Amino acid sequence: MKTTSLVLVFVFLSLPSLIFAQDTVVLSNGDDIVGEIKGMDKSVLTIETDYSSSDFEIEWENVVDLTSASVYIINLKDGSKIDGTINIKAKSATIKDEKTGESKTVALNEVVYLNSVSQGFWDKMSISIDGGYTHSKAGNNNQFTLRGNASYLSTRINPDIYFNFVQSAIDANDSVRAESKRNNYGGNFRIFFAKSWFGIFGADYLTSDELGLDLRSTYTLGLGYYPIKSNKMYLNVSAGAAINNEQLMDTSLGDNNTSTEGYLSAEYNAFNLNDISIVSDIKYYPGLSEQGRHRVNYKLDVKLDLPRDFYIGFGYTINYDNMPSSEGVDDSDYVIQTTIGWSL
Repeated sequence: MKTTSLVLVFVFLSLPSLIFAQDTVVLSNGDDIVGEIKGMDKSVLTIETDYSSSDFEIEWENVVDLTSASVYIINLKDGSKIDGTINIKAKSATIKDEKTGESKTVALNEVVYLNSVSQGFWDKMSISIDGGYTHSKAGNNNQFTLRGNASYLSTRINPDIYFNFVQSAIDANDSVRAESKRNNYGGNFRIFFAKSWFGIFGADYLTSDELGLDLRSTYTLGLGYYPIKSNKMYLNVSAGAAINNEQLMDTSLGDNNTSTEGYLSAEYNAFNLNDISIVSDIKYYPGLSEQGRHRVNYKLDVKLDLPRDFYIGFGYTINYDNMPSSEGVDDSDYVIQTTIGWSL
């Protein structure tokens, strides 16, 4: 009786390991890693193990074999998005669609994104926030910068939000302290169609003392496409229509204005460059209701990764308008930022 009880206890204690089989990854150097695959993004595979307090991060190109029974959100280089299982043998990935039961085999480098569907909401999020502060004795000059963005990715949708706040103050003379601000924030909502196509709605808000704008609100609706989506870079382009509303700081210099515009956009994201990543985004708005008006927004962000998810950031942003609504203001406003931040 005692022997039977001990056997039953052993079987009961063994059930978790039998039911919840762990994932196995074999690397090009022959090492085996056993644990739970959390996902792969931007050429980095993340796996959680019982024998390390921190997750392992592995270059995707170093994976030779992978065994897993879990279901993942899988994005391929050709734009396909699949909910299914993936197993890799000798750098060939066999993917089985959970819904249709169909299987296909592709090369390792054709897989550009993985995320376990068993992961929670936060595991599908990408978040970064950074800031900086500068003070100089000359003019008692102070400048504060705060930037950040967050995005969520599934096989169907990709919403994101962003913000970039710059506040500065300098003593103009002994009795007057000049303050200025430049605040930019907004978001996008992408809905994925067949393979690399997507619909996009965007909202962008800008306050700029340099341009005399109390608030510029730009709403866009368009259609986009990913001509490049690989383990080294993403490139997406989109086009559509926009509504632009401008509230001026001083209406004696011009009138508040609402206009319609076209828009063309291109976003380039390069990674797998050692510890450096680059995001470049340009948007062009040709005037429709205001013929001859042209606006351009350009942004460049460079990140140098540091340990423990920290990074050093460099940012350059410029807003150009050849026909500002306010008289006597510059046609452009730009900011150069160096920051330190943290990403999830």
